[in-house]
Amino acid sequence: MQPCNELKNIVLHHYGKFDSGGQADTIKDIYSLQEGVVIIGNDPNEWFDDRDSVLAFMQAGGSGKKEITVQNLTAYSEGTVGWTMDRVAVKLSNGLELPIRHTRIFHKEDGAWKMVHLHISIAVPNEKIGQ
Repeated sequence: MQPCNELKNIVLHHYGKFDSGGQADTIKDIYSLQEGVVIIGNDPNEWFDDRDSVLAFMQAGGSGKKEITVQNLTAYSEGTVGWTMDRVAVKLSNGLELPIRHTRIFHKEDGAWKMVHLHISIAVPNEKIGQ
């Protein structure tokens, strides 16, 4: 397993699109066309396991500019598989700041990295779960 700056750059480029409000343009370029693509969001209803629902989720959640601060981002690859992990702070238009964590799995298809899995969670202390 090797550190992978190429994957870091893909993620940072996508975050830049969120920051400018233009991320919908990059969605089709980032996600794989292969069967098995999955996004698991924070909400219990956010489980999308086909390309159409993945694209619909990303486009619905992607409207409007978001201020994103990447707190740490690591990326690794081994052959045709790569993965990234990060923590970000997302500042919403109402001023609320959310601590969000992501893990992603990429697969190299025809020489290009494509995301096949994204898991999103909002960091909540264990003591606050169930309150």
